[in-house]
Amino acid sequence: MKGVNRRIFGRSFFLETLWNYENMQSVGFLFCIYPALKRLYPDSQELDEAVSRHLSRVNTHPAMGPLLAGITARLEADMEPSAVISYRQLVMAALAAQGDRIFWSHLRPLAAVCGVLLTLGFFGTLIGSAVFLFLYNLPGLLIRVSGFHRGWTQGIQFLNVFKSPALGSAINGLRRGLAFGLGLTAGLLVFLATGPPGASGATLGRPVLVTCLAVLFVASVLLLRRETSPSAVIYLTAVVGAFVILVLNTAMGVR
Repeated sequence: MKGVNRRIFGRSFFLETLWNYENMQSVGFLFCIYPALKRLYPDSQELDEAVSRHLSRVNTHPAMGPLLAGITARLEADMEPSAVISYRQLVMAALAAQGDRIFWSHLRPLAAVCGVLLTLGFFGTLIGSAVFLFLYNLPGLLIRVSGFHRGWTQGIQFLNVFKSPALGSAINGLRRGLAFGLGLTAGLLVFLATGPPGASGATLGRPVLVTCLAVLFVASVLLLRRETSPSAVIYLTAVVGAFVILVLNTAMGVR
């Protein structure tokens, strides 16, 4: 499979090409996995049969496309052709669920909150937008880059990764980070909307704001217990964030 990982990485960005209600991502997935099928089936008749098999319904998270292609290629190499699609459906559903949970339920909101915080922190919309795009897209790109290789070498056993304690801890970290970011956002909005009379929140210097946010982040990591709910983190951080920023702004001589 030398060179196939690179080709499938590039093709994975077209996974949702010709998306349709009947078979969803089937055409895009076939385009993605085709270099692997061509390597597995040098005989043109066998290749045609494999192409026909994989025109059946496919629906998974876009970032998981190369990984699904790699696992499917391993199934094609190790199993009877008649059994491949049924196993692929199971793998597809698992990757779709995990992709939605990681990227759309946790990573995307967290990246958006970081972008909003930087924008509210007077760094400008451009920087905030750039940070959002970077934080959201980088993990997906990393998974796409090595997805086919991991799927091909580990096969269906790769799914055990989703049962690992490390992944669970990472998801909890994303959830708590999102709650913390929402709390800081709420605190900043409260301060900017109800600042001292005659003063504007924009008078707060950038170094002071960055230091304040860093201190709050470290304090939350050290002091908040694991069982603290995300909602409690939001409320606590919003109150503490608004209070500390207000105190710092007052100490700078704002009336």
